[in-house]
Amino acid sequence: MYLQLGEQKRSPGATSHLINGDTLVDAGMGIENKKVGENYSADYSQTSGKIKEIFVSHLHFDHIGALIEAAMANPDAVIAMTRPTAGGGEIILRDSFKISSQDQKRAQAEGKEVKPLPYHESDIHKVLLRIRPIDKPGWYAIGSKLVGFYSAGHTRGAAMIFIIIGDKAYFFTGDTCSHNQPLVKGVMLPPKEFFGDRLRGKEIVMITETTYGNRELPKPMPQLQKNYQEFIKKMVLSRIQVLEPSFSDRAPSLLKLNSDMGIASHIDGMAVDFLHLYAEKKWCEQDILLNLDELIAKKLAIIYPKPDKNANQAKYEAVDRHRAETALGSCCGISCSPIISSSAMLDQGRSVQHAERILPNRKANIIFTGYMFPGSIGEEVMRVKKGNTVKLNTWNSKLRKSIEKPVPVSCEVTHFGLSAHDEAPKLVERVARFHELCQELGAELAAVVGHHGNDENYAGFERRVKTLALGIPVFRGLHGVELPL
Repeated sequence: MYLQLGEQKRSPGATSHLINGDTLVDAGMGIENKKVGENYSADYSQTSGKIKEIFVSHLHFDHIGALIEAAMANPDAVIAMTRPTAGGGEIILRDSFKISSQDQKRAQAEGKEVKPLPYHESDIHKVLLRIRPIDKPGWYAIGSKLVGFYSAGHTRGAAMIFIIIGDKAYFFTGDTCSHNQPLVKGVMLPPKEFFGDRLRGKEIVMITETTYGNRELPKPMPQLQKNYQEFIKKMVLSRIQVLEPSFSDRAPSLLKLNSDMGIASHIDGMAVDFLHLYAEKKWCEQDILLNLDELIAKKLAIIYPKPDKNANQAKYEAVDRHRAETALGSCCGISCSPIISSSAMLDQGRSVQHAERILPNRKANIIFTGYMFPGSIGEEVMRVKKGNTVKLNTWNSKLRKSIEKPVPVSCEVTHFGLSAHDEAPKLVERVARFHELCQELGAELAAVVGHHGNDENYAGFERRVKTLALGIPVFRGLHGVELPL
């Protein structure tokens, strides 16, 4: 039995899979999008005490954001994920709780009715202590299951997960990427040797993402990355200041692309935490270490300091002056240095503070490098007519609260699709190659389930798989709909 406890449609929703009623793979939380109104999150109270194992494929919020609720509802469940996913997941979960707490306090101060938060900060700590970190790719006996972890190529520590239960097996691709990124090599499938005889005689269900199930890259990824580098170099040589709003775990890749050309980057916000994560020891052979200390020494990576809570006001003011000077394109003895800052959609995070200064500057450029969530501020900035305004949720230091502030978009706006998701041909190729691999291993690919894609992308994926004429049934994982596989 397979049940999708979440759904990704137009907005980033909650990815969560339940198999056999007792095994959970991912516990994602939908990112609230009031403009779109499609935010799917699971109610884990319905699983209370029933789940024996929880596996997490990677650290993105739509896959790990509801882990605390899922774990608290199932206090005896074993929790397992790769070590980088555990480290990055802790950063994201603690930051999410901090933002939610701040939002709640502000709403209360404004006299608004607020719902109690679903857990306390101490609960995060208790759940993190329960995690069994997987130190390297391989097969592990976890709870009552035999589980295989192998790199998915998507981000640091992202894993394909194979779960064997009796004469059946489940293959969760997770979010997956077969093309090389600056700090993670692409992966199509594990080699045959990874499986040994473990899948022999097994019926296998493959559960795959379909984020870009109906899309093909306009150019090969190496060319897109080269085009990005050439554009950044042109901006710097022309002394045009650039802001790069980024998903926190994508910031290290942007820093690597920039530094490979000898271009210095300023890094701000939660992106800094992920620089350190990518500088830790490799989890698998597909990982490429970020030489952060060397980049800092060569002034190719300039990190805005984070004053601690005991710092005096002068230190905070000094950091803010540094940010203002960078926005003007002159600081640290550098004529122009791109600013890489979280978050990618300009909805929150340090990138909002930088955007407030960059967007009105006619001689500046804002560069988006990833997926644009429908209804987000980032998407609005991309689409708005030059000279018109967008509303940023900015921090007012005098009022000590966030306010909506209209900001004119006078700068240039550019988008490079440096995605870490496979395009349609690669998603379908993975199905075909896994089918061949199953035959070599003496196993049967019995069914394919597509999820993590809107209607158009799932339909495109399903259509392409059927053209393979392999005779494999294809299903769509829909929120709350059981599939008897």
